[in-house]
Amino acid sequence: MQNLTQWEQEWVRVQEELRQHAGVRVLRDTRGPLLQDADAPVPERSLRFSEFGSQWQTVEPYPLVTGEFFLTPLSKAVREDPPSFDPALYSDEEQRVGAELHVVDDAPFTGAGSFVAIRTQSGATTPEMWFSDHVRGLWRLDLDYTTYMELLRLTKGAFGWQHLYTEAPLDDWEFERTADRIARMLDVLPQVFPDCDYTPLREKWDARR
Repeated sequence: MQNLTQWEQEWVRVQEELRQHAGVRVLRDTRGPLLQDADAPVPERSLRFSEFGSQWQTVEPYPLVTGEFFLTPLSKAVREDPPSFDPALYSDEEQRVGAELHVVDDAPFTGAGSFVAIRTQSGATTPEMWFSDHVRGLWRLDLDYTTYMELLRLTKGAFGWQHLYTEAPLDDWEFERTADRIARMLDVLPQVFPDCDYTPLREKWDARR
């Protein structure tokens, strides 16, 4: 792990833990080379890998939990074009916000269409974070980039966890599948990864129900 920051080393360990755990099946993963400007200052909780991701699922004896993360470093993400927004799926306001978004985490292996993006606005001191689950629109996350990355490492990209930090009505029938995924994640991941502290996510779940 020569030349890697401590944060990058921690993410490499996440990927290795998923690969090596008997209760997890990694379907696909990737770890690109460090960017050419890898010696430049690194924003807090950002990675310098050109791409970094895993698609995985739990296997017996554990109940099924699926997840994916695919990280783009901030220095690369902010230079890329905003994602496209189908007018049939997103409101005019969502499309306006979307024009200022740059994807930092998505799900290309699964093809789920979900992504998390950072919003670049002139004069903003703390950039906003936004989540699209593709089917139910665009949601602002009650998280900054640093906290998002910390929680992503904890959840390892389990699908749906981001809605703990949106205003999505998790008790509504439309979000029944998402709520079930979150509940199962909070039951299973502490069994699979007992050294991780899932207390913040459990407390947020209890507050949202």
